[in-house]
Amino acid sequence: MTSMAAALAASLPAPTQQRVATPQPAAPTKVPQRMEGVVDVEAAREVETVQLNSLVLLKIMKHSTDQLPPPPAATYQQDRNAPPPTNLSSHPDAVGVLLGLDLDGVMEVEDSFALPSGETSLGANSYSSNLLSHLRDVSTPDSPIGIYLSTHNGGFITRAAVDLLVAIERAAGRGKAILVIHDASRASGGDLSVKAYRLSEGARASAKSKKWDTAALVENHITPATLLTSIPVTVSSPSLINAFLTSLTTPPSATEQPSLTSPSVPLPPSFSALSNPLGQSLPAYLSDTLDALTLQSHEANNIAFLSRQIAREKVRHEQSIRDRDEENLRRRKGGLPELPAIPAEMRNGTKDPSRLELLCLQGQVDGLAKGMGAEAGKGLVRCYL
Repeated sequence: MTSMAAALAASLPAPTQQRVATPQPAAPTKVPQRMEGVVDVEAAREVETVQLNSLVLLKIMKHSTDQLPPPPAATYQQDRNAPPPTNLSSHPDAVGVLLGLDLDGVMEVEDSFALPSGETSLGANSYSSNLLSHLRDVSTPDSPIGIYLSTHNGGFITRAAVDLLVAIERAAGRGKAILVIHDASRASGGDLSVKAYRLSEGARASAKSKKWDTAALVENHITPATLLTSIPVTVSSPSLINAFLTSLTTPPSATEQPSLTSPSVPLPPSFSALSNPLGQSLPAYLSDTLDALTLQSHEANNIAFLSRQIAREKVRHEQSIRDRDEENLRRRKGGLPELPAIPAEMRNGTKDPSRLELLCLQGQVDGLAKGMGAEAGKGLVRCYL
């Protein structure tokens, strides 16, 4: 029986071993070839132009004219005294986040939302992060690409806006963020003023190292004129709005007979362009410029006071380090145990004060002075027409 079983087993075909397929690593997702020249995946191309949606521009203009709550009390450096109350510092500025996409060097702004006053970060529990998560749930644009800021009479960027701009660059991880400034005072006079900026290379380097002291400003060549880089901006309208505008027609007006009150002139003369606006605009420019000079002088005094305090602390700190080194040298010669060495981070414990706020205030004074000069020039031309 044993030999018969062995013979049957030898006659059967050998069992085939099933090969277990080893799992292959998933291929990395690649941008389609047709989109490689459009989508800047490596974030190597700088933003060249800004394409602003017309609906976003209307939202920015509406937010600029809303009744906003007063801004929180300004805290400059470590104020010895509270900053003087001025109309410029008490005027609320509309701030919001821009949403869109960077395509082939063109920053397309598709949506925006307003921020509450005083928010300067995109933290885990901030208003902006919660709102972005809700926008992501409903599949709407949720990529922050910059901020918008409403100013008055040619104002400049503030320290809070710079902090928020840097926070968006770090959150996006691409090192790109734009700033859209809308001048509400010029818009109320019929002159639309919308400008786009981005941080300069020197400002990005200082923001990356979190140093805005004198040495960093000199090293990165940062001045109020070089803090931001201007970018051309264009306003685009969706196709549905363009189609709606083309379908609008004006109702036919009833023909009037020419008379002394309504002469038969195709283009009646209009003298509104000759009215001089200096009576209302120039005092506002002058008041804001004086307020900016007051705040700039206050911040300059704060920095001077802090610099003197830091210089005294630095001398005292260096003297304590020399005393410790001399004491250790005497103990080493006498065969006694040495005192603990001072760490390197404590040896360089004194830091210069940040000059970012003073830089922004200097730019604000410059912008207000230029705006006042331009407004005075227009009034002077109208006086001699």
